[in-house]
Amino acid sequence: MDNEFEIIAHPRIKYLNPFLVSLSYRNSHLHNDFEICLLLKGNLTVYSKKEMYQIPPNSIILFNPIQPHELHAHDGNALILSIQISNKFCQSYFPSMTNIAFDSVFVSALLSKEEHQLLTSILLEITISYLNQDFGYELMCLSSLNRLFYHLLKFAPYHIISDEERIKNTNRFHRMNRILSYIEDNFSSKLLLSSIAERENLSLPYLSHFFKENLNTTFQDYLNQVRFEKAKKLITQTDKKLIDICLESGFSDARYLNKMFMKQFGCTPSQFLNQKDQPNSQSTHTNLKSIQKFYNDSESLEILNKYQSGE
Repeated sequence: MDNEFEIIAHPRIKYLNPFLVSLSYRNSHLHNDFEICLLLKGNLTVYSKKEMYQIPPNSIILFNPIQPHELHAHDGNALILSIQISNKFCQSYFPSMTNIAFDSVFVSALLSKEEHQLLTSILLEITISYLNQDFGYELMCLSSLNRLFYHLLKFAPYHIISDEERIKNTNRFHRMNRILSYIEDNFSSKLLLSSIAERENLSLPYLSHFFKENLNTTFQDYLNQVRFEKAKKLITQTDKKLIDICLESGFSDARYLNKMFMKQFGCTPSQFLNQKDQPNSQSTHTNLKSIQKFYNDSESLEILNKYQSGE
């Protein structure tokens, strides 16, 4: 699983990163930005804060900084407009933003029709200005960004976290980053939660709870998924024997790798390899893969223009 802790870049405008993405599944991850999404097409199941949300098309969802979230599309891919915003974007004139946490993921469920239309228009305005890059587009984007959060604070419930809690959340972020980096570097060898607990100077029960709380999965399930992704890559990109792939990816037994493939794709590793280039070979299980397609500027503008025109 790549980028469990996503490091967000802001390539054109400091603190701001809008983009369009089509995905079937995005594994549990978190980052240091707000993320506000408009679901343009498809249906999503979202897991976050130990809750499950069924998200219909044209809905707005919101994730706070350091908030794990996992996305599953239904019946194919979901098309999402996502805007990632650092909570420092208004620090010089509204420093309280770094201590604000919104209470609900499914923002649209809280809005009137008029409020929803207003927020949707601002999200589209920011993204289209950003993609067009007309002279002065930076001013338009930042102006609209301020309007977006002004209205969010009016329409959506939130609470103020203390500086102490914010620091605690930041420390939690860095701890999780260290742990996942260590797993990424050592997944092919024998890896125990107890050894990580010792490295972090934590008790085993605390670290087990910490892992479940922050990634919505157990340590062992996460480790197996990392190993599975490595094995899948080796199977599709190399001619290595299955036993060698098992050893290189950290599986001590080929039977367990077979079990993982059956669970996620309904076939054995060899069947997966034989079918990967055939049309319609990954039908019912495609949504269990962590697959994302990001659109470039021209593609994104074409999609948004069609969305605005109702096509």
